[in-house]
Amino acid sequence: MKKALRIVVILAILGLASTSFNAAAQAVSTPTEKTLWLQSFDKKAGTKVDERFWSYDMGNGMGWGNLEQQYYTSKSANIAMDGKGRLVINAIKLNPDNPRDQYITNWCGDCRYSSAKIVTRGKLGFKYGTISARIQTPPGTGMWPAFWMLGVPRSTCDGWPSCGEIDIVEARGSQEYHSVASLHGPDYSGGNALSDYYFSGNTPLTAGYHIYRVDWLPNSIKFYVDGNLVGAHTKTSVAPKSWVFNAEFYLILNLATGGNFDGGALDESIQKASLNVDWIRYTTYRGKGTLIRY
Repeated sequence: MKKALRIVVILAILGLASTSFNAAAQAVSTPTEKTLWLQSFDKKAGTKVDERFWSYDMGNGMGWGNLEQQYYTSKSANIAMDGKGRLVINAIKLNPDNPRDQYITNWCGDCRYSSAKIVTRGKLGFKYGTISARIQTPPGTGMWPAFWMLGVPRSTCDGWPSCGEIDIVEARGSQEYHSVASLHGPDYSGGNALSDYYFSGNTPLTAGYHIYRVDWLPNSIKFYVDGNLVGAHTKTSVAPKSWVFNAEFYLILNLATGGNFDGGALDESIQKASLNVDWIRYTTYRGKGTLIRY
């Protein structure tokens, strides 16, 4: 019995060693994705975004092509870290009787809110990989938060929509239980974009933070919310329309108000709405991913 017991113990030890070796070998052989760029917003309240990476789109931009009704600024009231680990973009109702707002309302009669829009254009570019952000979107009819990308002009295109647009997430403030991820190209832009919808069930998305993500490879793009696949597109599935996503893009983060996306409606009783961002991360995906620095 003792000899048999020793044999059993030895076999058990060998089995554990074999299991440990296999686990270690698997860990070594499993490719690890690399973090190429990370934005955390843990500075003191009022700190602005890092201007090595971000710049501001300013003004009304003639409604930015969508009949939007906000005026973008770089003021801390509209965009800054909150001292609690978040970047906050505030859409603030304009008051024509307030001298602070008169410089906007005197010439921009359609502007109803001040807000902010930041871009990595000319500072950082992205090609393939995984881009994700942990975001809380605001409720309210006409509130239009977005975390998205535009293609950099190149020899084969000269702007939107021919260079492409990747919307990692857009949300309609009037529809708190769903978000939208979309692709725009030369043959499928605006209201004809290739859009995928995520529905949150019984809890509105605006009630908390969610991780919005795109996995981007040559000839393939997939969208996710909290790890749930929302939509997948390939060069083959988009054909015969043009696939324009095998190129460099830059990031955009903004909170628009009004405009066509939410049907042109805008609840002007809202005095303030906030888009909260916990972090933004860019990693390789299946070994693909290039960060371009200017």
